[in-house]
Amino acid sequence: MAVKMAAQLTRAQREFNGLDRIERELLDQRRGTRYAVVAYHVKRVSDEIDEGVEIPTVQITHIEPVEGSDADRVRELLADRYKDRTGKSLDGDPTLFDVVPGGGDEGQDEEQDGEQDGVPEPSGDELMARRDERNAAGLPAFSGSGDPL
Repeated sequence: MAVKMAAQLTRAQREFNGLDRIERELLDQRRGTRYAVVAYHVKRVSDEIDEGVEIPTVQITHIEPVEGSDADRVRELLADRYKDRTGKSLDGDPTLFDVVPGGGDEGQDEEQDGEQDGVPEPSGDELMARRDERNAAGLPAFSGSGDPL
């Protein structure tokens, strides 16, 4: 069975979008796992007649980000619910829960987060400027991997 998610909060629901409070943090630190408490409701149920199944779509109706000890508690709840549902533990090998927001490197592979030796991944504007420079010099804009040369 599949469950679809809708997460857009309308203007009328703006007061229930706690992410607005951390907008600057999200812009400054774009990578890393963060935690939040959410409320949701069933928005609709679609009948997939050919497959003989019903697919619910849930909509997030309220989200409040959490940090510090609250984030630790939410992470523990997530791990407990995951274990209850799957029988698997999140302990051991690094998982998505090991990424530390705010630039920490605990459990974080530097190549995975786009940084090498503390150098941040170039912004979109920087990549476009490099491409324009290469085009002006008559060189190919990107390597075969899609990365700027």
